[in-house]
Amino acid sequence: MTIGLGEEDLVKFIKEIFKMVMDLKPLLQSDWIRGYCDENDEKVIVYEYASRGSLDRYLNDSSLTWVKRLNICIDVARALDFLHGGGGKQAKVIHRDIKSDNILLNHDWKAKLADFRLSLISPLTHETDYVIDHACGTLGYLDPGYRKSGFLTIESDIYSFGVVLFEMLCGRSTFITHKHEGHYLLDFIRNKFDKGKQDEVVFKQIREQMEPKSLTTFQKIAYRCLHHEREERPTTKEVLMQLKKALALQVSSSK
Repeated sequence: MTIGLGEEDLVKFIKEIFKMVMDLKPLLQSDWIRGYCDENDEKVIVYEYASRGSLDRYLNDSSLTWVKRLNICIDVARALDFLHGGGGKQAKVIHRDIKSDNILLNHDWKAKLADFRLSLISPLTHETDYVIDHACGTLGYLDPGYRKSGFLTIESDIYSFGVVLFEMLCGRSTFITHKHEGHYLLDFIRNKFDKGKQDEVVFKQIREQMEPKSLTTFQKIAYRCLHHEREERPTTKEVLMQLKKALALQVSSSK
Protein backbone atom coordinates (compact mmCIF):
# COMPACT_ATOMS: atom_id res chain seq x y z
CA MET A 1 0.00 0.00 0.00
CA THR A 2 1.44 3.38 -0.94
CA ILE A 3 -0.10 6.81 -0.47
CA GLY A 4 2.87 9.05 -1.10
CA LEU A 5 4.05 8.86 2.52
CA GLY A 6 7.11 7.49 4.25
CA GLU A 7 6.89 4.22 6.12
CA GLU A 8 6.37 5.85 9.52
CA ASP A 9 3.71 8.18 8.18
CA LEU A 10 1.97 5.26 6.46
CA VAL A 11 1.75 3.27 9.68
CA LYS A 12 0.51 6.36 11.50
CA PHE A 13 -2.10 6.92 8.80
CA ILE A 14 -3.46 3.37 9.07
CA LYS A 15 -3.62 3.55 12.86
CA GLU A 16 -5.31 6.95 12.74
CA ILE A 17 -7.95 5.74 10.30
CA PHE A 18 -8.63 2.71 12.47
CA LYS A 19 -8.86 4.81 15.63
CA MET A 20 -11.23 7.30 14.00
CA VAL A 21 -13.53 4.54 12.80
CA MET A 22 -13.54 2.74 16.13
CA ASP A 23 -14.23 5.98 18.02
CA LEU A 24 -17.21 6.81 15.83
CA LYS A 25 -18.50 3.30 15.23
CA PRO A 26 -21.86 4.02 16.94
CA LEU A 27 -22.31 7.09 14.77
CA LEU A 28 -21.59 5.20 11.59
CA GLN A 29 -23.69 2.22 12.65
CA SER A 30 -21.22 0.19 10.61
CA ASP A 31 -18.53 -2.45 10.92
CA TRP A 32 -16.80 -0.62 8.11
CA ILE A 33 -13.25 -1.48 9.19
CA ARG A 34 -12.54 -4.49 11.40
CA GLY A 35 -8.87 -3.92 12.11
CA TYR A 36 -5.40 -3.47 10.68
CA CYS A 37 -2.14 -5.37 10.46
CA ASP A 38 1.28 -3.80 11.00
CA GLU A 39 3.76 -6.65 11.24
CA ASN A 40 7.09 -6.83 9.47
CA ASP A 41 6.42 -5.73 5.89
CA GLU A 42 2.67 -6.28 6.12
CA LYS A 43 0.53 -3.15 6.40
CA VAL A 44 -3.10 -4.04 5.77
CA ILE A 45 -6.51 -2.56 6.55
CA VAL A 46 -9.08 -5.31 7.24
CA TYR A 47 -12.60 -4.64 5.97
CA GLU A 48 -15.83 -6.44 6.66
CA TYR A 49 -16.38 -9.04 3.94
CA ALA A 50 -18.51 -7.53 1.19
CA SER A 51 -20.34 -10.52 -0.26
CA ARG A 52 -21.88 -8.65 -3.21
CA GLY A 53 -18.62 -7.11 -4.37
CA SER A 54 -18.30 -3.59 -5.77
CA LEU A 55 -21.09 -1.25 -6.82
CA ASP A 56 -19.98 -0.93 -10.44
CA ARG A 57 -21.22 -4.49 -11.07
CA TYR A 58 -24.83 -3.45 -10.37
CA LEU A 59 -25.19 -0.05 -12.02
CA ASN A 60 -27.21 -1.45 -14.95
CA ASP A 61 -28.99 -4.10 -12.88
CA SER A 62 -32.72 -3.39 -12.85
CA SER A 63 -33.10 -5.35 -9.61
CA LEU A 64 -31.21 -2.53 -7.90
CA THR A 65 -34.31 -0.44 -7.30
CA TRP A 66 -34.45 3.32 -6.89
CA VAL A 67 -34.94 2.95 -3.13
CA LYS A 68 -31.91 0.65 -2.88
CA ARG A 69 -29.87 3.10 -4.93
CA LEU A 70 -30.86 5.96 -2.65
CA ASN A 71 -29.93 3.98 0.45
CA ILE A 72 -26.55 3.07 -1.01
CA CYS A 73 -25.86 6.72 -1.86
CA ILE A 74 -26.83 7.72 1.68
CA ASP A 75 -24.44 5.14 3.15
CA VAL A 76 -21.57 6.54 1.09
CA ALA A 77 -22.47 10.15 1.87
CA ARG A 78 -22.53 9.34 5.58
CA ALA A 79 -19.10 7.69 5.39
CA LEU A 80 -17.72 10.61 3.39
CA ASP A 81 -19.12 13.11 5.89
CA PHE A 82 -17.32 11.21 8.63
CA LEU A 83 -14.03 11.26 6.73
CA HIS A 84 -14.32 14.98 6.06
CA GLY A 85 -14.63 15.70 9.76
CA GLY A 86 -18.35 15.47 10.23
CA GLY A 87 -17.85 13.43 13.38
CA GLY A 88 -16.26 16.40 15.13
CA LYS A 89 -12.86 14.77 15.48
CA GLN A 90 -9.49 16.46 15.10
CA ALA A 91 -8.62 15.26 11.61
CA LYS A 92 -10.14 14.98 8.17
CA VAL A 93 -9.42 12.50 5.42
CA ILE A 94 -9.55 13.26 1.70
CA HIS A 95 -10.18 9.97 -0.02
CA ARG A 96 -8.99 11.04 -3.52
CA ASP A 97 -10.40 8.01 -5.35
CA ILE A 98 -14.17 7.96 -4.89
CA LYS A 99 -15.63 5.70 -7.59
CA SER A 100 -18.17 2.92 -7.88
CA ASP A 101 -15.38 0.32 -7.96
CA ASN A 102 -14.37 1.45 -4.45
CA ILE A 103 -17.84 1.12 -2.95
CA LEU A 104 -18.41 -2.36 -1.57
CA LEU A 105 -21.78 -3.97 -0.84
CA ASN A 106 -22.64 -6.58 1.75
CA HIS A 107 -25.47 -9.11 1.62
CA ASP A 108 -28.21 -6.61 2.56
CA TRP A 109 -26.95 -3.90 0.18
CA LYS A 110 -25.26 -1.82 2.85
CA ALA A 111 -22.47 0.18 1.22
CA LYS A 112 -18.89 0.54 2.47
CA LEU A 113 -16.41 3.07 1.16
CA ALA A 114 -13.09 1.29 0.60
CA ASP A 115 -9.55 1.60 -0.78
CA PHE A 116 -7.59 4.30 1.02
CA ARG A 117 -4.35 3.86 -0.91
CA LEU A 118 -4.44 7.42 -2.24
CA SER A 119 -5.96 9.06 0.82
CA LEU A 120 -4.50 12.02 2.68
CA ILE A 121 -5.11 12.90 6.31
CA SER A 122 -4.68 16.34 7.86
CA PRO A 123 -5.74 18.18 11.07
CA LEU A 124 -9.03 20.04 11.04
CA THR A 125 -7.23 22.95 12.64
CA HIS A 126 -4.75 23.29 9.78
CA GLU A 127 -4.34 26.92 8.68
CA THR A 128 -5.12 26.12 5.05
CA ASP A 129 -7.99 24.12 3.58
CA TYR A 130 -6.04 22.69 0.66
CA VAL A 131 -3.04 20.52 -0.15
CA ILE A 132 -0.71 21.13 -3.07
CA ASP A 133 -0.14 17.74 -4.59
CA HIS A 134 0.49 15.88 -7.83
CA ALA A 135 -3.02 15.08 -9.01
CA CYS A 136 -3.95 11.42 -8.73
CA GLY A 137 -7.15 9.46 -8.83
CA THR A 138 -9.18 7.90 -11.62
CA LEU A 139 -10.00 9.61 -14.91
CA GLY A 140 -13.71 10.12 -15.30
CA TYR A 141 -14.05 10.80 -11.57
CA LEU A 142 -11.15 13.18 -11.02
CA ASP A 143 -11.96 16.79 -10.16
CA PRO A 144 -10.78 18.79 -13.22
CA GLY A 145 -9.73 21.72 -11.02
CA TYR A 146 -7.52 19.46 -8.93
CA ARG A 147 -6.13 17.80 -12.03
CA LYS A 148 -5.22 21.13 -13.57
CA SER A 149 -3.89 23.02 -10.54
CA GLY A 150 -2.75 20.32 -8.13
CA PHE A 151 -4.74 22.03 -5.36
CA LEU A 152 -6.54 19.32 -3.42
CA THR A 153 -9.49 20.03 -1.12
CA ILE A 154 -12.34 17.99 0.31
CA GLU A 155 -14.49 19.39 -2.51
CA SER A 156 -12.51 17.17 -4.91
CA ASP A 157 -14.12 14.20 -3.17
CA ILE A 158 -17.51 15.85 -3.58
CA TYR A 159 -16.96 16.09 -7.33
CA SER A 160 -16.03 12.40 -7.59
CA PHE A 161 -19.06 11.45 -5.51
CA GLY A 162 -21.23 13.49 -7.87
CA VAL A 163 -20.05 11.30 -10.74
CA VAL A 164 -21.02 8.20 -8.73
CA LEU A 165 -24.46 9.69 -8.02
CA PHE A 166 -25.05 10.11 -11.73
CA GLU A 167 -23.78 6.60 -12.44
CA MET A 168 -26.49 5.37 -10.09
CA LEU A 169 -29.08 7.54 -11.82
CA CYS A 170 -28.03 6.65 -15.37
CA GLY A 171 -27.43 2.95 -14.77
CA ARG A 172 -24.01 2.95 -16.41
CA SER A 173 -20.43 3.67 -15.44
CA THR A 174 -18.37 6.56 -16.70
CA PHE A 175 -15.90 3.97 -18.06
CA ILE A 176 -18.54 2.26 -20.20
CA THR A 177 -19.65 5.64 -21.53
CA HIS A 178 -16.07 6.49 -22.47
CA LYS A 179 -15.52 3.10 -24.06
CA HIS A 180 -18.57 3.25 -26.33
CA GLU A 181 -18.98 6.98 -26.91
CA GLY A 182 -15.45 8.37 -26.56
CA HIS A 183 -16.28 10.69 -23.67
CA TYR A 184 -16.91 10.33 -19.97
CA LEU A 185 -20.34 10.38 -18.33
CA LEU A 186 -19.99 13.99 -17.22
CA ASP A 187 -20.03 15.26 -20.82
CA PHE A 188 -23.26 13.38 -21.46
CA ILE A 189 -24.80 14.76 -18.25
CA ARG A 190 -23.85 18.37 -18.94
CA ASN A 191 -25.15 18.16 -22.49
CA LYS A 192 -28.56 16.92 -21.34
CA PHE A 193 -28.83 19.43 -18.49
CA ASP A 194 -27.82 22.34 -20.72
CA LYS A 195 -30.65 21.37 -23.10
CA GLY A 196 -33.16 20.96 -20.28
CA LYS A 197 -33.43 17.25 -21.01
CA GLN A 198 -32.15 15.95 -17.66
CA ASP A 199 -34.91 13.35 -17.45
CA GLU A 200 -33.34 11.61 -20.45
CA VAL A 201 -30.32 10.58 -18.35
CA VAL A 202 -32.43 8.35 -16.08
CA PHE A 203 -31.96 4.57 -16.29
CA LYS A 204 -35.10 3.45 -18.15
CA GLN A 205 -35.52 0.23 -16.17
CA ILE A 206 -36.15 2.17 -12.94
CA ARG A 207 -37.74 5.33 -14.33
CA GLU A 208 -41.33 4.30 -13.57
CA GLN A 209 -40.44 3.59 -9.93
CA MET A 210 -39.41 7.18 -9.28
CA GLU A 211 -41.52 9.75 -7.53
CA PRO A 212 -40.91 12.99 -9.51
CA LYS A 213 -40.01 15.11 -6.47
CA SER A 214 -37.56 12.46 -5.29
CA LEU A 215 -35.90 12.42 -8.70
CA THR A 216 -35.68 16.22 -8.90
CA THR A 217 -34.17 16.47 -5.41
CA PHE A 218 -31.56 13.87 -6.31
CA GLN A 219 -30.70 15.46 -9.65
CA LYS A 220 -30.27 18.92 -8.17
CA ILE A 221 -27.84 17.91 -5.43
CA ALA A 222 -25.92 15.55 -7.72
CA TYR A 223 -25.46 18.27 -10.34
CA ARG A 224 -24.25 20.75 -7.72
CA CYS A 225 -21.51 18.29 -6.81
CA LEU A 226 -20.14 18.68 -10.35
CA HIS A 227 -19.92 22.48 -10.29
CA HIS A 228 -16.78 23.88 -11.95
CA GLU A 229 -16.16 26.15 -8.95
CA ARG A 230 -15.32 24.08 -5.90
CA GLU A 231 -16.71 26.79 -3.61
CA GLU A 232 -20.13 26.22 -5.17
CA ARG A 233 -20.17 22.50 -4.45
CA PRO A 234 -22.25 21.32 -1.48
CA THR A 235 -20.76 19.99 1.73
CA THR A 236 -21.14 16.34 2.60
CA LYS A 237 -23.74 17.34 5.18
CA GLU A 238 -25.80 19.07 2.49
CA VAL A 239 -25.51 16.09 0.18
CA LEU A 240 -26.52 13.70 2.94
CA MET A 241 -29.50 15.85 3.91
CA GLN A 242 -30.78 16.09 0.33
CA LEU A 243 -30.32 12.37 -0.33
CA LYS A 244 -32.31 11.60 2.81
CA LYS A 245 -34.98 14.01 1.60
CA ALA A 246 -35.10 12.26 -1.79
CA LEU A 247 -35.55 8.92 -0.01
CA ALA A 248 -38.28 10.29 2.27
CA LEU A 249 -40.16 11.68 -0.74
CA GLN A 250 -39.89 8.35 -2.50
CA VAL A 251 -41.02 6.29 0.47
CA SER A 252 -43.93 8.58 1.35
CA SER A 253 -45.26 8.37 -2.22
CA SER A 254 -45.54 4.60 -2.00
CA LYS A 255 -47.63 4.55 1.17
